[in-house]
Formats: sequence, C-alpha cells, structure tokens
Amino acid sequence: MNKILSFCFKGERDYVQGPDIVAKLFDCFSKNEVTDVDLKFNGITSTNLILIEGNEEDNAKVNIRVKLDGEEKLMQLVENNEPINCRYKYDEDQIINKIELDLKSKQVFLKESTEYNVCENFVAMNKFLLKNLYPEENGKWYFTRLEQKKMINTNALISVKLIKNFNFRLTKSDIILNDEVVASVYFTMVKDKI
Repeated sequence: MNKILSFCFKGERDYVQGPDIVAKLFDCFSKNEVTDVDLKFNGITSTNLILIEGNEEDNAKVNIRVKLDGEEKLMQLVENNEPINCRYKYDEDQIINKIELDLKSKQVFLKESTEYNVCENFVAMNKFLLKNLYPEENGKWYFTRLEQKKMINTNALISVKLIKNFNFRLTKSDIILNDEVVASVYFTMVKDKI
C-alpha cells in the first residue's frame, strides 16, 4: 500500500501542519475501525507525503502504529518531493474564542463546536494552554506525538489538561471527553536563539 497524501499550506505556514497530516491519514482509514493510534512526528515537511507499510525508512516524517479492525499495523509517511502549491485560510482565533482557560487546573475547555476538525481543535487548545502557563518562555511549540485510543467526533466538546512538562523538550497533555482520557498530545518547544 503506497498512497500519496496531498496537502495545502495552512494560513501563512510554509510547512504542513500536524492536524492536516492526521486528518488525511484518518481519511485513509475511513473504512476501518481505528483504535490505539500512535503517531510520532520526526520533523516538519514542506512536500506531499507517501503512506507506506512497515517501519524501515530512516527518513520518515511520521511513524505510525495503529489498530485497523483489531489488527496492529506499522506504517510511515515519507516525503515524495512533490511540491505543495496551494494554500488555504486558517483563523486559529475561531477556536481560541470558544475555549475557557483554567490556569489553576492547567486545563482548557472547548465550550462550543468549531468549524475545524477535532485535531485542529486540540492542537490549538494545547498551544494556547502552554503559552498561558509559560508566558516567559520564548520559542515555537511543535506538535510531536499523538496517542489516541479511539476516534473522536469532530463536534466533541473536549478539554485539554497538561499532565507533564519535561523541561520543554516534551510536554504531555491529555484530551478528555466526558471525564474520560481519550488521547494524549505531546508538544516540544524549539526555543528562540538569543
């Protein structure tokens, strides 16, 4: 199974945003029951990607472990060097304006549904949470890993709670739906050079 995943840049970015990769990947699995997803991002990409089976490629941009219809699969996304020549608008504030921040509990809550997919929601929510918890830190937050037990409805009113901060090299936040942890999202900060 070699499948090309084609992308457009989001907003002013010159790389493919993680939630777009997750959405395209989940589209590939739309005919399957999808559970126990583990995606590890190994770097940013500015080209389209190819989904391949196995885990042999050293230069993979994403390593994937997933259960499809109960069977564990290993896959990778590798660059195909096909340039991306489209772009679409993205207004993250449309998500931010619909969340409630609770710094004491290190948590953000989505109060109403958005026009974006669930991954776009929790990535924007987590970035907002981290920026507010650590306003003195200068750098860019990157989405680096997703562990998801089951598929989450796009309109789900989720919350995101910071669980651990490993000195900004890695943070772990849980995605909670109806008091159940349904996924965990990991971010890394690349600090600004002073």
